[in-house]
Amino acid sequence: MLLVLLVTLAPPIVIGSLLARTFLPAYRPALVAWLLNVSLGAGLGVGVLSLLYFLVKLLLGPSSIVYGAVEITALLASAGACRVIRDRAVVGEEPRRLAGWLWLLPVATGVCLILAVAQFADSSAASPYGNWDAWSIWNLRAKLLAQPNAAWRDAFSPVLNQQAGAGATHGDYPLLLSAYIARCWSLTSSIGDVTAPIAVAGLFSLATVGLLIGGLAILRGWTTALTGGIILLGTAEFLHNSAWQLADVPVGFFYLAAFVLFLLLDAAGGARRVAVVAGIALGCAAWTKDEGMFFAVFAMLALTAWQMLSKPGARLRTLALLAAGAVLPLAVSIYFKIFLAPQGIWAPLTLSAAASRLVDASRYALIFGGLWNEWLDLGRGIAHPALCLAVLAACLGVSREWLRRPGVLAACGLLLAITTAYFFSYVVTPLELAWHLSTSAGRLMVQLVPATIFLALAVCRSAEETALPIEEPKRAVRAGKKKTRRAPTAKLGR
Repeated sequence: MLLVLLVTLAPPIVIGSLLARTFLPAYRPALVAWLLNVSLGAGLGVGVLSLLYFLVKLLLGPSSIVYGAVEITALLASAGACRVIRDRAVVGEEPRRLAGWLWLLPVATGVCLILAVAQFADSSAASPYGNWDAWSIWNLRAKLLAQPNAAWRDAFSPVLNQQAGAGATHGDYPLLLSAYIARCWSLTSSIGDVTAPIAVAGLFSLATVGLLIGGLAILRGWTTALTGGIILLGTAEFLHNSAWQLADVPVGFFYLAAFVLFLLLDAAGGARRVAVVAGIALGCAAWTKDEGMFFAVFAMLALTAWQMLSKPGARLRTLALLAAGAVLPLAVSIYFKIFLAPQGIWAPLTLSAAASRLVDASRYALIFGGLWNEWLDLGRGIAHPALCLAVLAACLGVSREWLRRPGVLAACGLLLAITTAYFFSYVVTPLELAWHLSTSAGRLMVQLVPATIFLALAVCRSAEETALPIEEPKRAVRAGKKKTRRAPTAKLGR
């Protein structure tokens, strides 16, 4: 078990962190930079090693020894690249200390994290094979991919769809999660062991929380960051899905990574090399789920529209760097979908059928009702993320400066576009609508929750911006002067 955990967790964190350090500036404070690099790197490392495993299988054959040598080479290459081309620019400033009762925020975050880990452990012990889709789709295909012979291609065989109904095993789904679990099983000769899928699920869940906190801490300060972490850790559906071993939390991680990197790229003084990491995140989203392919396309369109307003030189360089990061994972995803994957559930959809469903008012009523019920199930009472964000927006207000930022506008447009695409996918779905809604709508919302929390808190004013200056607050009150504390004038423009 310890060997499986070591092989599952250590390589992606190391390789991904080196990748993040290579292209991201050295953000301040150091603790936040470390949290951002490790959290972002953990997910990106899984994506890179998953792609590497699939390409080695496809081009060099199903040999664990060959793949192991290739992975060691990739690790050494990442370390060398970090030393040679690392962006050593220092961005940001040390944040002000948490004054007054704000010291309770890290305590509350720690308590929420402990409770979340305990729930994850309890759920994993009760259901070590995960939810239905985990063992019928993702882990089943991982077992086939891990075969040491030509049988590994059965992971995307059309025969799979005939075993449990049309499209039930989704042989056309991208392979990031399944290929990475297969990689862990192949290297440890433990096909079917539950340790690897549980560890991967935990890795993505913790990395999502860490990325949310790290990104907000750099952009908006500690209080906003810890508040965002508490809200996410209090979202019931996110906690439930974390232990289900599905691909929804991983694809939500890559969505969040794209939003964080977009805003870091937009921040004053942000290095253009951030676009390389953003491209990798978008490509990994496409390699994770079909929804991720649409997200990657929408994100590239949003970034292109944003860059059209920039200077020509900066525009071309940013788009080129984004394409450089996205080209390999997107190319592999497209190749898989065109040449290897069997027909998916959308194959029976015709233009005439889609048009007739678009004008069927009863479908819209059913969809709105189903989405409303799933939205309510995201949390209970005060723990519902929408209620928490609404209260914070009402109390703190919205920052007009941040709302006017081109990167924020592009991110808002991207979130609206992917949400709209999700809605209309239900309108035209060839599956039975009520069943499709009940089995997938909640998980689609989980994909968008971390990115929504991040973007909402990014445009809200922080507690530091609404508070009186720390220096001599009593004197200001006695004098009856209305003083407001301006945001720190860091390079990131908090």
